[in-house]
Amino acid sequence: MFQRIRTSCLLGIQAIPVNVEVDSSAGLPGFTLVGLPDNAVRESRERVVSSIRSSGYAAAGSRMTVNLSPADLKKEGTSLDLPLAMGMLIVSGEIPADNPEKFVFMGELSLDGKVKAVRGVLSVAMSLSKENDIFVVPRENVAEASLVEGLAVIGVSTLSECIEAVAPESGVTPLRSQGISHRNSVVDSSAPDFRSVVGMEGVKRALEIAAAGAHNFLLVGSPGSGKTFSARCLPGILPPMTDEEILECTQIYSSMRVLGAAGTERFLNRRPFRSPHHSSSMVALVGGGAHLRPGEASLAHNGVLFLDELPEFNRNVLEALREPMEEGIIRISRACGTVSWPARFMMGAAMNPCPCGYSMDPKRDCTCLPDAVRRYRQRISGPMLDRIDIQVAVPSTDPQSLMQKKAGESSAEIRERVIAARNLQRRRFGKKIRANAEMSSDATKAFAQMSTATEHFAVAAADKMQLSARGYYRMLKVARSIADLRIAKDGENAVDAPVENGDVAEALRYRAF
Repeated sequence: MFQRIRTSCLLGIQAIPVNVEVDSSAGLPGFTLVGLPDNAVRESRERVVSSIRSSGYAAAGSRMTVNLSPADLKKEGTSLDLPLAMGMLIVSGEIPADNPEKFVFMGELSLDGKVKAVRGVLSVAMSLSKENDIFVVPRENVAEASLVEGLAVIGVSTLSECIEAVAPESGVTPLRSQGISHRNSVVDSSAPDFRSVVGMEGVKRALEIAAAGAHNFLLVGSPGSGKTFSARCLPGILPPMTDEEILECTQIYSSMRVLGAAGTERFLNRRPFRSPHHSSSMVALVGGGAHLRPGEASLAHNGVLFLDELPEFNRNVLEALREPMEEGIIRISRACGTVSWPARFMMGAAMNPCPCGYSMDPKRDCTCLPDAVRRYRQRISGPMLDRIDIQVAVPSTDPQSLMQKKAGESSAEIRERVIAARNLQRRRFGKKIRANAEMSSDATKAFAQMSTATEHFAVAAADKMQLSARGYYRMLKVARSIADLRIAKDGENAVDAPVENGDVAEALRYRAF
């Protein structure tokens, strides 16, 4: 007897349809698994047989051959346990099934018959037909699968529940998902509030502009000046995520099996803020490895990738970020195939101005030799620095000012202005571009319009500052964001309002490092 059970495997974050083909034949009892399974899939036989017995069924006594089709795609992970068990039970005649090919199964089995959560459920759900398919997933993955509107989903906790759900006379009604419309994006409540940042109005202004246009930023200052703390306040002023962004981020996190762990959400509804240690490897930062998993750059998609102590990172690791900073995507090619991950993030960074850290401090003398300062700054290459839109010197805070009781502007107040500026951009660009930082050179010319006098001023200043073509266009994008904040503050809705001299002058100031 032969039976085909539908499931899927992941290639990067993309779902690849897989058929678990089970054939039972006469002969000595045995089990043969083919179709390029990895070690986790090969070991599934022991889990599946024990789970079947624990659920009150007899392990198959005939000779079984299982093929994972397509046979030239390597199968990884434990999500094939549930479809394999269902195929074995149907083929052996122990359970009836009415049109099993309309079901798509995913789930890991424990020895006592429980169905455990797996990674990549959202990617599979997005690839299925909303009219004809019924998706059977672990109960812990139901919230994730239900992000796809209109898809029929059944959550099961045990193998016995799964058998009951697919029975011909089953009373189990699939859940028709309402989609993502009822999932609200939230502010990261764990982020510190800008109200706690004393002084440093220039830094707060720069971070507000960065949030308004999704620009890369670099904070340079003495140790203890508040660079890292200010950057960690940034998630509190970022605009809410759109439905599309929630789906994109949840899909990436689902492929890493990060969602659904103890104390975490079943879907990602807040902009990620990733801050890897400076000892992180290239694979950890950009992705790859033996099993081709996304790295920190992709986990920061639609959010912030913050690199503290920037010069301490390995230079090759930093150089690997240049392409995703420009294109918003990471492509990894290996002998086993090529995968792509989205990686459109705001790159934030902080660094000291010199090895001792005090060359910009007005109260402490720098002890570094000029050559040491030059070598330290050269750890950040020119092409990398050219891709950072906003570069800010962070002044040291006077201890007397730390005692003032007057609170500064809160993150909530700044966030309202950022959201107003993003709304202007959304009306200006539609769905083609999400923020000013994503504009191409042609789009920058079209949407960062200036008067003739302002254009002459911008060109002359860029020539004097020796900006590259990329640096010039990035400066104009920042000027566009500054203009949007100004327009939104005045309560105007003119999406085609021109960039003015003051906007360009402020944007040029952020390229002076």
